[in-house]
Amino acid sequence: MFRNSFSAKGLLALLLLACTAIPDAVAGGKSITWYLDGAKVEQVLALGNSYRELLLPATMLTGSFRAKPLGEARLARVELEPVKPGKGEEKELAYLDKRREELQDRLKALRVKEEIFKATAKSQGSKAPKRTRTNPEPLAAIRQGTDFAISRLEEVYSAMRKAERELRDLDRKQSALRKNEKVSGTVAKLWLAGKRGTVQLSYIISGEGWTPCYDIRVANGSAELTLMARLPDLPKADSLLVIPAELAASGNMAPIPIVAGKAAKVAVFRLPVIAEKQLPALQKTVEITLRNDSGRYLPSGDATGFWHEEFLGRTGFAGLKPAESTVLTFGSPVATGLETRKAQ
Repeated sequence: MFRNSFSAKGLLALLLLACTAIPDAVAGGKSITWYLDGAKVEQVLALGNSYRELLLPATMLTGSFRAKPLGEARLARVELEPVKPGKGEEKELAYLDKRREELQDRLKALRVKEEIFKATAKSQGSKAPKRTRTNPEPLAAIRQGTDFAISRLEEVYSAMRKAERELRDLDRKQSALRKNEKVSGTVAKLWLAGKRGTVQLSYIISGEGWTPCYDIRVANGSAELTLMARLPDLPKADSLLVIPAELAASGNMAPIPIVAGKAAKVAVFRLPVIAEKQLPALQKTVEITLRNDSGRYLPSGDATGFWHEEFLGRTGFAGLKPAESTVLTFGSPVATGLETRKAQ
């Protein structure tokens, strides 16, 4: 009896604690619309007090941030400020900058050494052998001098490769660090006129977009073309959409909803094959001509080909406007990866 009473009281206390531990910003529906070179992020936030700071990604386009109050909420003020990196990030960036300068100075010195030893090797090789008392074997001396200059050149080239490799590693580290919103992102500061309210946020990020890939299955004079999207790694969203265009060229194109996955299905089309032939090769190779009767623009990407359900390999897929035709070759070991051209 005592144990049951204690359990009930403990459970009640946990429930009360859970109810009071509500964060000041609860994420509402989040939507990401992917373009070929970026994305538009939209999110609804329920703010639990009159002031809120939000960390926005470093890839956000300047001037693209929007905040719209919903219902009876009213925004008193909005400010956008660059993130101030923490001490650890500042120290890391300073070290990378210093190391970059050291490596660049080393490369300059190595290039000077390279010219010196190249000139030395050339000078030694062009000397006319002349026997003297102090130099009874002139050819051996010339060869020794040339070998020395060449060996030093090899040391210089090895050091240059090492420095260039370290510079590339620094570039990758610095790029990754600067893309971190905690280093070079933006802080959005929101002030509500009241104590609480709901705000709809949106902004555009640039750089990485969705990658089109096609599954093309040819049989009986037609092709089933499945357009899929490979998406970059970003925070999860309640709604995912894609637009087959770049940010600047999207216009009023309608977004296509998709389901998240490594290769999210965008759309399936049945296209006419206006020509097909097998090419002479050790392995089966097929050339097909497709006409885009989908009524939509099909963006450029990669294509995987199946002929009567037999996998023939991959090829490139050039962007295809409505009513345009394209020639695709599947199975050619030489052409794999780039064999696609517009039909004449």
